[in-house]
Amino acid sequence: MGAAAMLVLALSACGGDTDAQSVATAGGASAQPTGSAGAASGAAAQYVEAQRKWVDCLRKEGFEVPDPDAKGRVDLRAHGIPKKTDPKWREAQLKCKDFSLPVPEELQEKPPPMTAEQIANRREHAKCMRANGMPDWPDPGPDGEWPNEGGLARELTPQEQAANIRALQICEPVLDGRPKTTPNPNASHQG
Repeated sequence: MGAAAMLVLALSACGGDTDAQSVATAGGASAQPTGSAGAASGAAAQYVEAQRKWVDCLRKEGFEVPDPDAKGRVDLRAHGIPKKTDPKWREAQLKCKDFSLPVPEELQEKPPPMTAEQIANRREHAKCMRANGMPDWPDPGPDGEWPNEGGLARELTPQEQAANIRALQICEPVLDGRPKTTPNPNASHQG
């Protein structure tokens, strides 16, 4: 799971404007916080309480949402996910925004660390992207994660978007350790 996915999860968790499926939140806070671990546990407990207030607020606005679990997650799938374009849902989100806290880092789901092979494949993928029309494509960090949420830090021009699609078609197999491929000019990148 990359940074972008974590951002979506964080926005969903705090009742943001996304089509939330599940909200990751806190749990297991210690009764007697001490030191920095205590501060983190306090943040988690504070987050869970805010999620409870968020749910109460949404209910007052006419939405039947389930209680948060012990970690503060609210599974909106169980009762149907309100559409983010629904004016009532948007209004409820605005009214309840005071209870929207960022998900504490200790509660964010983290993917397992990448293997050395996966990191090497990502480095080769970056080289391939640069060699195939994307000269500003970044290298992954030492942990294999892409900076800037998996791509460039700026918006692409239409010509760069076309080059990006072509380069992704060529280089995507490299992520799995396979050889580069020939791009299909009639296909668009889905990833």
